[in-house]
Formats: sequence, C-alpha cells, structure tokens
Amino acid sequence: MKPFEKGIYLLPNLMTTTALFAGFYAVIAGMNGQFEAGAIAIFIAMVFDGLDGRVARMTNSCSRFGAEYDSLSDMVSFGLAPALLMYQWALHDFGKLGWLIAFIYTVGAALRLARFNTQVDTADKRYFQGLPSPAAAALLAAMVWMVETNEISSGLESYIALFLTLAAGLMMVSNLRFSSFKEVNLKGKVPFVTLLLFVLVIVVVTLKPAMILFLAFLAYAISGPVMTLVLLQKKKKMRRQAKAAEVKDPVAPEATDTLAADSIHKKTPENS
Repeated sequence: MKPFEKGIYLLPNLMTTTALFAGFYAVIAGMNGQFEAGAIAIFIAMVFDGLDGRVARMTNSCSRFGAEYDSLSDMVSFGLAPALLMYQWALHDFGKLGWLIAFIYTVGAALRLARFNTQVDTADKRYFQGLPSPAAAALLAAMVWMVETNEISSGLESYIALFLTLAAGLMMVSNLRFSSFKEVNLKGKVPFVTLLLFVLVIVVVTLKPAMILFLAFLAYAISGPVMTLVLLQKKKKMRRQAKAAEVKDPVAPEATDTLAADSIHKKTPENS
C-alpha cells in the first residue's frame, strides 16, 4: 500500500482551482442573466484546465491528488456549468423537457469523465472515446456567446440549443472517435510559413471570436461521426481482405485434379 502523500503541489492545483472558479462563476452569471459573461467564463476554465496538466508534467509535479481534483473541477466547469447556463438561457422555455435535457448533458459529462479516468492507461492516445467534456462545453458556450454578442433573434435559438445540448450529452458517452491531436509535435521544428498561418488564425478568431469558436467546435463535434465511419470502413475492408486470403487455395484446382489422376493411375494392376 502506497504511503499517504503529505502536502500538495501548489502551481498545478492553483490553476485547477482557477478553472473551478471560472466554472462556478459561469453558474452564478447564468443565474443572474449574464449569459455572455458565463459563456466566456467557461472558455477561461478551458484555458486553465489545459494548463494545469502541462505545468504538472513540465515541473514533474504530477500526483494522484491533482488528477482527482482536476476531474472534480472538470465536472463543475464542463458538466454542471454549461447545463445550467443553457437551461437559464433557453431550455427553461420547454419546461420539464428542458431540465431533463440539461440533466442528460450533466450525467453524460459525469459518465464521460468516469470512463476516461478508468481507461486512461489503456486507451489509444491518438483518439478520444466520446466527445471530450471541454469540447462539449465549449460548443454550448460558444453558441450562447455568439447569439448574445450578435443579438441574433430568429426564434429558432431555443430549439437549436435543445438539440445541441442533447447531442453533446449523448456524444460524450458514445463510442465515437475524436482526434486527440496528441500526435502534433509542438517541440519539433516546423516551416516558417507555419508561424504565419498561426498568426493568421489568431487574427481571424479575433475578428469574430464567438462565431469562429462556435464553428470550430461544431466542426470538431461533426468530425467524430465522420472519423468513426472512416475507421469502420477501413476495418471492414481489412477483414474482407483477411478472409479472402484465408479462403484462397494456394494450389490450383487443375493441378489438384492432375495429381489425383496420376495417383490413381500408379495404383492400377497394369502398372504394378
């Protein structure tokens, strides 16, 4: 049995606490009708959630406590906060159906985090199984931010919010594959034009941050089913090729018949 670890690492857990605070603030902002501020707070939580793990690895300060604390913080920031924000913003118009859809999203995030924690050592690092909870939260928050910033009022916002909340909740517990982008080597050298493209992306996002972020996370959510279908087609093709190789007889039928006839001919009395 491992001895109890005394003390905690300050820097990574401080960042986790900041992400938790941003998620908590998103809940308070949603309750007060400050939907745009709540949506932005969820994105701030995403930034610090991404930093805490990297800082822990860079400073060699990873711990079991930090991993558990990060998971609980994610549940608040990316499970509870987006659901309550969406309910206060649009889903309450649907009555009982609205809060049930919000609950489906919340329980989907909880199950997604629990499954990730149990499969972290055995899962394929190239893919996420199910939509990651930060991406699901960003999709909902970006929609709220986009509609509030641009003052969009088409009458369809509530229905789209209902559909996206349900879809995000179900995709988190699905077996769909989503790219983890862990194959991207940030430490290696890249062509000079890559830096220019990165600057261009920042400029484009700055022009319409809410709309660009919504479209980006919507595209990521759609990429899961598409990537899963492509992988399934590849697996089916490989299986068909493997079965064809097993069924195929290396000896031609004509050669088999000739060998059998020669064997019978040799056993006749005339040739004894």
